[in-house]
Amino acid sequence: MKELQLTLSEQDQLDALLFSMSKSPQIIKARKKSRFMFMLLMLILAVPFFYYERQLAILIIVVSIIAFLFFPKYLGIYYKRYFTKYVKSPEFQNRIGILHTISFEDNYLQIKSTQMESKYQYDQFEYITETTFAFFIKLKMADQLFFPKQQIEDTAKFKAFLVELSQRLHIAYQEELDWKWK
Repeated sequence: MKELQLTLSEQDQLDALLFSMSKSPQIIKARKKSRFMFMLLMLILAVPFFYYERQLAILIIVVSIIAFLFFPKYLGIYYKRYFTKYVKSPEFQNRIGILHTISFEDNYLQIKSTQMESKYQYDQFEYITETTFAFFIKLKMADQLFFPKQQIEDTAKFKAFLVELSQRLHIAYQEELDWKWK
């Protein structure tokens, strides 16, 4: 595998952002924290009503428990809607529909387009992940590269190349074929 040509769509960018967010320790922590903070606030709100209006306090607790159970689903919908708007924003649109040529050299990966040129040394790769829709290369500097499978002519050959690269670099190759945004 020496060269790929990719033209990224809005959906590709959205999928990459959502995958990145689902793996971000900060986002995972923030989602858990916001869920528990909501539950705590609802319980604090219910405490004064226990002395004067017990039924209302019980209702608040029941509603907060139901909300606690469904809060992750709501946050998933919220983040997806937010990132969909972000991908459609004018600042992000300069990445959509542009042909990128990716060259795999001996010690680095090079990406060229009409707007940019980047080189990534292989020793900066942290791990490689495969999902049903793309291959992701996590970089040590908190960034990631992604390659949509529908634009790769021979995905089996590309996968074999990435597996060989991960073995050569002594980094993990992870398969998350059942990954979905939640």
